[in-house]
Amino acid sequence: MEKRDVVVYSEDYKKLVDATALKDKYYEIDERVEEICKEAFKGCDKLEEIVMPKKLKKIDSEAFQGCSSLTKLTLPDSVMSIGKGAFCGCSGLTELTLPNSVRLIEVFAFEGCSGLTKLTLPDSITSIGDCAFYGCSGLTELTLPNSVKSIGESAFCGCSGLEKIMVESGNSRYDSRDNCNSIIDTETNTLIVGCKNSVIPNGVTSIGDSAFGWCSELTELVLPNSVTSIVESAFAYCSGLEKITVESGNSRYDSRDNCNSIIETETNTLIAGCKNSIIPNSVTSIGYSAFRGCSGLTELTLPNSVTSIGDCAFEGCSGMTELTLPSSITSIWWYAFQGCSGLTELTLPNSITSIGNSAFYGCSGLTELTLPKSVTSIGDSAFYGCTGLTELTLPNSVKSIGDSAFYGCSGMTELTLPNSITSIGVGVFQGCSGMTELTLPNSVMSIGRSAFSGCSGLTELTLPSSVTGIGVSAFFACSGLTELTLPNSVMSIGRSAFGGCSGLTELTLSNSVTSIGGYAFAYCSGLAKIASLAGIPPMCGRKVFDGVNKTNCELIVPEGSVAAYKQAYGWNGFSNIRGFSE
Repeated sequence: MEKRDVVVYSEDYKKLVDATALKDKYYEIDERVEEICKEAFKGCDKLEEIVMPKKLKKIDSEAFQGCSSLTKLTLPDSVMSIGKGAFCGCSGLTELTLPNSVRLIEVFAFEGCSGLTKLTLPDSITSIGDCAFYGCSGLTELTLPNSVKSIGESAFCGCSGLEKIMVESGNSRYDSRDNCNSIIDTETNTLIVGCKNSVIPNGVTSIGDSAFGWCSELTELVLPNSVTSIVESAFAYCSGLEKITVESGNSRYDSRDNCNSIIETETNTLIAGCKNSIIPNSVTSIGYSAFRGCSGLTELTLPNSVTSIGDCAFEGCSGMTELTLPSSITSIWWYAFQGCSGLTELTLPNSITSIGNSAFYGCSGLTELTLPKSVTSIGDSAFYGCTGLTELTLPNSVKSIGDSAFYGCSGMTELTLPNSITSIGVGVFQGCSGMTELTLPNSVMSIGRSAFSGCSGLTELTLPSSVTGIGVSAFFACSGLTELTLPNSVMSIGRSAFGGCSGLTELTLSNSVTSIGGYAFAYCSGLAKIASLAGIPPMCGRKVFDGVNKTNCELIVPEGSVAAYKQAYGWNGFSNIRGFSE
């Protein structure tokens, strides 16, 4: 390897290996370079202009990822492939010219290039990878050359500014028949890319995955009677949709009662809705991503006929303020209401038995939550980031709480856990910094990793005599704790369990403790008194009391064990060890 200033080249100068330390706005690559290696310019956010060498053949994965100031890019005629995520996140890029030598644009190559307004694809390109131009919201026109034989999933998803789409005549795989402003796979009659000005032609039988995804300026949708298949998320995040109509005579779908929705006739499942949708009484289920990203939806009534709500059904409906679910619903599926940040009131019926993973993730407007006595399980991250939640009461029916279920509920000051809970999983209440007092029921036997980590407002902690183990980082950085007494049931304390509890002044370890993980009480800088009741010094991991003033902190142990503590690893650093009579 040879280093030239802050840029590293291979010895023969055919490869540019690393330029991540570059702070210049302008850079000219050595003319001998044939390959720009993986992550070579990653994160060079000051770089505005770069001159490519004429012999360049390959741009590797993530080579320019995050070069957000790069505005213009011209590639030489020698470049044949653009690697995975090569220009991902180059949001300042406004103009892009690809040479006739390029055959392949790999997955995520230009993802997030939101400033890109002009794109010229040469006749040489045969394949465009998954999500290649995902989120290029500034693009207004797209012309697909006749050389392209393969377009990956979501290749142009999120190109919300697209107004005109055209496929060159002579393309053997794709067309844009009837000036439909879409890309249609001619082999399957599937519309795979649409835009705000698309008109779905008669003859199209299928709408592909994310075909209109994130097309926020699409206002009206007419589904012809030829369409018999709609892939999930086909219309996700079409937040501007106001009117949806299914042509009469469609054998698979309908929009009965002028409901402004697409309903699968056979199953009575609503699969696509909009802000003006009215759910008919005959609908039995809300399908996957049916209202996903419908931010203009403010109010919705679910009829008693609805028995299930699918994954991501209302994800991102940030304008919805109130929600009442009918008693016919028994479960709320994964991500169902994720990101409904405007939701302030939530009424769950007594029929609900389970709340799925991330069901109410990021519902930051929720202030109060009462779960019905029918609920038995709460999924992972179910209420993650519900920062407005101040009070939580869980009924005795709850048997399990998933990992990170209430992570980051920083506004929560009160918590009542039922006797039905036997374990508290990973990160369940992590970051609940507003919580001041915690009493766990006698049923709890174990406290998982990072369960209460970052609960900095916690001043009082009472652990029941049922707890046998405290997990890794369980109470890490609970800086408000001042006194801690562990019950006799506790046998093991995990790594960093109470690390960073800087307000802790007194600590009492029960006689049953046999092992203490590394850094368990590290940086508990306020500790002035430790009482260890175990006759045999508990086995300590590395730096258990690192950051504790072992000269001033008093260590009290059973009178007959003073000598053993003075010799034991992890304890022998304390200067002030004295015994007490049992």
